[in-house]
Amino acid sequence: MEGSQFTQAQRLARLEDIEAIKYLKAKYAEHLDDGYNPEGVASLFVNDGLWVIKGVGGEAKGKEAIKEHCRNLSANITWALHNIVSPAVDIDEDGRHASASFYLVCFVSMAPSDQNPQGEAVFIAGKYKDKLIKIDGKWYFEEITGVVQQSSPWTDGWVKNPFVKETW
Repeated sequence: MEGSQFTQAQRLARLEDIEAIKYLKAKYAEHLDDGYNPEGVASLFVNDGLWVIKGVGGEAKGKEAIKEHCRNLSANITWALHNIVSPAVDIDEDGRHASASFYLVCFVSMAPSDQNPQGEAVFIAGKYKDKLIKIDGKWYFEEITGVVQQSSPWTDGWVKNPFVKETW
């Protein structure tokens, strides 16, 4: 919807949609950082939404599976701070579908385990590619695909302890 062939109202609607999608992704980060809030995260998806995190993270399809996945993550991650930045949002011509990409810089505290009885601080970096749909004037995720490009213990860093980079 680029260019002067569109009305000012159409261009404004597109900008409002882009801002709404950026806000939706911010709510996603907020719910993740709220102990992987199952209800909050699932509420951002359509009923049969797909959440895939390649590298470390797993896959869940449908709201109930997304809620269960959040509960599993919160059992292993005691604290998280998801910095989701550099939004690039494209609204389809129909005004009901969109795609978006973002970068991720995340810090997490892993729960104590047999391998690490004190727990561990971990740095994660990656990218997201999302598919979205607008239903009754509100945007939802149809699909979130994240690719973890780096996941390293904070004490070792990504140079000493690199993670094998995933691809799309």
